[in-house]
Amino acid sequence: MQRPLRIALVSEPFYPDLGGMPEHVHNLAQQLAHAGHDVTVITTEYARATPLSPPAAALCARYDVVRLGRATSHIVSNGSQHHVAVGLRLRAQMGALFAQRDFDLIHLHGPIFPTLALLAIHCAPPRAVLLGTLHTHFADSRLLRLLRRPIQRYVDALDGVIAVSESAVRSLERVGLHCHATRIENGIDPEYWQSGRPIAALRDHCFNVLVQARLEPRNDVRTVLAALRHLPDPARVRLIVVGDGPDRERLLREATGLNVAFVGPQLQARADLAASSDAYFFTATIASHPMSLLEGMAAGLPVLAFDIEGARELIRDEIEGFVVGLGRADQVACRLAQLIADPIRRSALAQSARTRAQDFAWPQIAQRVLAYYRERLSEVEGRSTSRERTGHPAG
Repeated sequence: MQRPLRIALVSEPFYPDLGGMPEHVHNLAQQLAHAGHDVTVITTEYARATPLSPPAAALCARYDVVRLGRATSHIVSNGSQHHVAVGLRLRAQMGALFAQRDFDLIHLHGPIFPTLALLAIHCAPPRAVLLGTLHTHFADSRLLRLLRRPIQRYVDALDGVIAVSESAVRSLERVGLHCHATRIENGIDPEYWQSGRPIAALRDHCFNVLVQARLEPRNDVRTVLAALRHLPDPARVRLIVVGDGPDRERLLREATGLNVAFVGPQLQARADLAASSDAYFFTATIASHPMSLLEGMAAGLPVLAFDIEGARELIRDEIEGFVVGLGRADQVACRLAQLIADPIRRSALAQSARTRAQDFAWPQIAQRVLAYYRERLSEVEGRSTSRERTGHPAG
């Protein structure tokens, strides 16, 4: 019988920050802890009010959460909001934590971005296996090209790399960075997404379209609002928008006269909102292996998405849902009208989406991650230090 592992998952984005990476890290931690491993999530402190109610905070009960430093205000890049951990003693705190807990394996999420992942590479003890997961698809970056040599040293310090999609690897290559990555996609919890109960106030005579998105430039909610105005009876369609962000006030103004419910960030109520909806719109214009799209599929909703690589990896046009042109409000309106008019087709698309989402159920994704952990641990076993082999950037 293989011994339990002491595992650190390092991720700046984490609850109460909501998004794909916090969901990924939380669910991976849950699965690893359920398998008997000792799991610690290392993240930062978020000053803003948390949407995690006490019952939701209990979601993290199976593993430990350690917060180092504090998150800065929002930094916008690649059309999205980011936080960076800051603090005068971050490096000392990271080193002390690693010395105290003696992790077998340190798994970095977003390994080339500041601050915690880079500090973890510096502070990683020699015996620990150091892995990274590439989550993000990003456009060419002048800054990353400028810093590619020092960043490459951090990449080279990793004992292994996981990528959630091929586009995540190509994003590195685009700026001149190189690594060998094993593909393991994002996971989803189908049972949760199929457990929702319809909210009575939302089950009126409206056709409900659910959107889960940070209200920021990379998510094109504006085109969906414009599409509603193309419909012959826009009052019959209710757009339910879950999320918050810098574009909220502008979107509120643009939604004037439309049937739109901006419900803010949600965690516990998401399955109920999905159960109250008739379709799901994934509004991202940049995505790698989009978890929020998987969530709509797992909930058993016909999905609509803009024609981007990340969406094309998950859905086939007219099978799991519809793929529409970027910025094409007329196409969005046409597809919505078809879904409204044809409940039989809507049901068929929903069933195909639900079936497709099962391929990414967390138990099987976590087993693949754990098998990768064991492979990397076996590879470095018997060597004096993993850092000597990879070239620690602090050396």
